Amino acid sequence: MPASSAVPRPAAERGPLRRPALPELPLRGYRFERWTEACFGAGPALMEGGFVGVIADKLFHVHPAVLALVTAAPMFGNLSSSLWARFAHGRRRVPWTALLMAAFTLCVLAVAAIPEGRAGAALLVGLQVVSRQLLGGVTTLRSIVWTLNYPREVRGKLTARLSMISTVSFVATSWAGGQLLDANPQSFRLVYALGALLSAAGVVAFARVPLVGEAEHLAEERLAAEEATSGVLALLRADRLYARFLGWQMVGGISNMMVEAPLLYLVSNEMQASYAESIAATMVVPFALSLVTIPFWALYLDRVHVSAFRAVHGWTFTASQLLLWLGAGMHSLPVVFLARCVQGAARGGGALAWTLGHNDFATRERAGLYMGVHVTLTGVRGAIAPFLGMALYVGWAAHALPGVALELPAWRGLGDEVMPLAAAMSALSALGFRRLQRSISALQP
Repeated sequence: MPASSAVPRPAAERGPLRRPALPELPLRGYRFERWTEACFGAGPALMEGGFVGVIADKLFHVHPAVLALVTAAPMFGNLSSSLWARFAHGRRRVPWTALLMAAFTLCVLAVAAIPEGRAGAALLVGLQVVSRQLLGGVTTLRSIVWTLNYPREVRGKLTARLSMISTVSFVATSWAGGQLLDANPQSFRLVYALGALLSAAGVVAFARVPLVGEAEHLAEERLAAEEATSGVLALLRADRLYARFLGWQMVGGISNMMVEAPLLYLVSNEMQASYAESIAATMVVPFALSLVTIPFWALYLDRVHVSAFRAVHGWTFTASQLLLWLGAGMHSLPVVFLARCVQGAARGGGALAWTLGHNDFATRERAGLYMGVHVTLTGVRGAIAPFLGMALYVGWAAHALPGVALELPAWRGLGDEVMPLAAAMSALSALGFRRLQRSISALQP
């Protein structure tokens, strides 16, 4: 608008913590989403790898490979996301998303009833894996709500505010759960029952969220119905820039995921930290720090293309992994906590870019498909990186290879040298995003 006709922005639009002004319908949806984040966030906290992993290690005494599995479950739970996106194409998003959220909540409740011993450990891990598949669908389908309800220029800020509420719920649940487990490890049943109750309240709130322009959007999707049948490879062949973006995200994502399982094993098993300390290191501290930094990352993301954002943001993960290397080498829990503080600062921006970045490549009617491909590839690296990280950290015993007359020799592992390897991959990813941004800028008029 011309300078002469400019008007002061409403107070709600000023500053990183202020809510931008919204029309009545999206504002009503935003208010219901706030309640959703405040309540439903308890369930994902209890099904996060850091929380389940500490219970599995200390209460069920599982093998390190199982710790890698529970750490991986939140990530490879996204493998089904492309299928969810294709299934939801042309269908109303809010009712289907609420249904998946309700099924997830039932998984949380079921943990409260698992038996002791190996059967309980198997059920705990199985319920976590199933719940994370459902949550991957929730993430994919819910992205359309944000695409339709919130304009691009303020979407990062609004999503950041919702993420902050969710993070408060997540951190509070994790911290309270750790305290109760230190007082009585068997209280995990009460923790999961209460978490399911809170999550159910979040489902009820989300089911009432209106969707702006839903009828038009569904019509657009149905007109483009043939695109719903295209798979991951077809979409990536059609959009080379998005393929490059996801390629560098694969490198950076693997670097982050491969240190989480070794971190859990280091803190809970080797350092013998308490329930509360272990959960604090794996979950509470990084998520609490992400709460502080999300608004500032959101301001930056609203102003630049996501590839430029990732080119800067990736270096914070490099710093956190180098600090974690130092803490592991010194066997110092305070230095590990410092590393997790830096990782938390990085996590805030990473969560925003992960949720919204596909919108900088996709048209509105294809946003769900792009998100589905993106989340599915997150699942692919999640199915690889935690197991790779744990294998590199602890090594393996000698064993015969099936089907051939060969034996895989024993290997003692890299130990804490895994951390600088991850840091180098994070740095490479940041440089790759910088080169991608230059390519995108060269194509713009």
